[in-house]
Amino acid sequence: MPGTAPLLLLTGSPGCGKTTVAPLVADRHSPSVCLDLDWFFAKLRSGAIEPWREEAHRQNRVVLTAAAEAVAAFAQSGYFTVAEGILYPFMLDLFAEASAPHGIELNYAVLRAPVGVVQQRVEGRRSEPQHVGALADAAVVDDLWTQFESHGVEERHRVDSGERAPDGIAQEVERRLEAGEFRL
Repeated sequence: MPGTAPLLLLTGSPGCGKTTVAPLVADRHSPSVCLDLDWFFAKLRSGAIEPWREEAHRQNRVVLTAAAEAVAAFAQSGYFTVAEGILYPFMLDLFAEASAPHGIELNYAVLRAPVGVVQQRVEGRRSEPQHVGALADAAVVDDLWTQFESHGVEERHRVDSGERAPDGIAQEVERRLEAGEFRL
């Protein structure tokens, strides 16, 4: 569809590098936008359920439906769009439904690092301004990491973000995006 731009869903467990890598990928395109999906969860007020809890599933689908519509609006208007946040495969239908009517190319990349690296990053980031308020509970981080490992993410969507520099990860994401490896 003329005027649309690709949408990249960049995900992974806490501490895998999403917040750092997403703007590096977005900045390789013009015009572009980078949206933190956690922002949508932060707008919940009274009655909000911690999104990693099992009973939050319905809430999470509502929040991510709103996020999917927002990111699709940017992509539909020609902005290369990177949406970063925790997105398991069973939530991708929301983004597909928001993107399909507009002919938006939807891509899914999952950053992956060993659990020890993820835990070390989460512990060390508490003083970084871009991570103030980020999830830092080791047990929850471990559970979220395990969920990514157990939800059957296809290998072609995985990107090693273990001991690599963010620029190198962004380069790999860009190369594989251009090759169509992340397309849904």
